[in-house]
Amino acid sequence: MILTAILALFGVGLIVGAISGLVGIGGGVLIVPFLYLFYGNPNWSGTSLTPDLAAPVAHATSLFIIVPTAVRGVIAYHRSGNIVWRAVIPIGLAAILAAVLGARVAINLPGRLLEIAFGVLLIGSAIQMARGLGRRHDQVRRVTPLRTILTGLVVGFLSALLGVGGGAIAIPMLIYVLGLKVRELAATSLAIIMFAALAGTLTYMMSPTPPTGLPTGNIGYVHLLAALPILAGSLLAVGWGTRLNQRLSTNKLRWIFAILFGVLGVELIVENVIELL
Repeated sequence: MILTAILALFGVGLIVGAISGLVGIGGGVLIVPFLYLFYGNPNWSGTSLTPDLAAPVAHATSLFIIVPTAVRGVIAYHRSGNIVWRAVIPIGLAAILAAVLGARVAINLPGRLLEIAFGVLLIGSAIQMARGLGRRHDQVRRVTPLRTILTGLVVGFLSALLGVGGGAIAIPMLIYVLGLKVRELAATSLAIIMFAALAGTLTYMMSPTPPTGLPTGNIGYVHLLAALPILAGSLLAVGWGTRLNQRLSTNKLRWIFAILFGVLGVELIVENVIELL
């Protein structure tokens, strides 16, 4: 891997860390698309993968990076008192079980189908945000056992399937299903991500791999040589995002969510539909 590729990975890590701390999405919505680009340009990255292998490798590597990033963010947020722990624990435990299944399914699905599904997920989340997600400041928490377990199963399965850590899935559910407020979203989401991303990462690491085609420096489907520069940048920058989150208004946070998800979602869908045609 050449120096410019390593520097690019580190730079993406800085952005991932800051965005993760700011909006509580774990960073997969940025890591996964970048890794698709990384593996699709071997002359620059020094690593070439087929689309069917690039998708699970990108998702597994993303989850590996997300785990310590989320832990770092949770430590920073814990001091603010915005983590709703009575929602985090049952959701996290349910997410662990579902994430194992999601990772198994992802390995056997066509790569481009996973990328398009990921794009649809992002656009759906963006639309929810733009329609007024978080405007109801008087909403009441509905943190019941049934609702938390359902949330955990959905978050865990889709997290491992799409390699996003779970924040992009968890955030809409935390508001519509559990009634959390915007100010609590990033902190609570990162805490949930710790559970879901860890389970998915371990499953990808321990799953049987094809005899050829995977990059060097891997453990299972996790590409460590690509992961470590991103992780270094992410851990450095995640604290910046958590501090900024505490200073922004809820309305500005909502629009940051919507714009980020929408742009990335459209880009992924258009790119992969063109390739399929």
